[in-house]
Amino acid sequence: MEGCMTIRTIGVVFSTLLAVTAHAQGSGKAAKAVAAQEKDMAAIQNFIKQDIAATLSQDQTALAELWTNDAVRLGPGAPPDIGREAIRATNERFKAAQPGLRVISYVPEIKDVTIAGDWAFYWGYFTARYVESAGGEEKRMRAKVLSVLRKQPDGSWKCARGMSTPD
Repeated sequence: MEGCMTIRTIGVVFSTLLAVTAHAQGSGKAAKAVAAQEKDMAAIQNFIKQDIAATLSQDQTALAELWTNDAVRLGPGAPPDIGREAIRATNERFKAAQPGLRVISYVPEIKDVTIAGDWAFYWGYFTARYVESAGGEEKRMRAKVLSVLRKQPDGSWKCARGMSTPD
């Protein structure tokens, strides 16, 4: 009987250890997932900061670099820009057509960010103030935005699909 109790006690202890170990491993995986999610959110926030800086400076190279090579940008009343180089070319044509344009402020209002593996998407609005020429009247605009981001091998995020329309 004593041997039976010992085997039973060892079995209970072993089962308890397995349960505790499984719980700890599960908690460890959950903690890693939360840490990865926080790291991705920080990288997406960095993407948004880069977008703000590039928009305010009107740096065409920096603006184009926010997009993946195979990006698609949809805008009202225009054919889609397909590929980073097409986006850069459209930006440069727009800037050449309005050489005095100066962005005074650009404020994204991100309403929701969802991360699904190496993809993320968000919607929201942006507001901007600008002048079309030196000494020109300040104008304001607000637009709705939908962006689909793709995680890059270095952990940064770039826009793979994007669209905006005046609000």
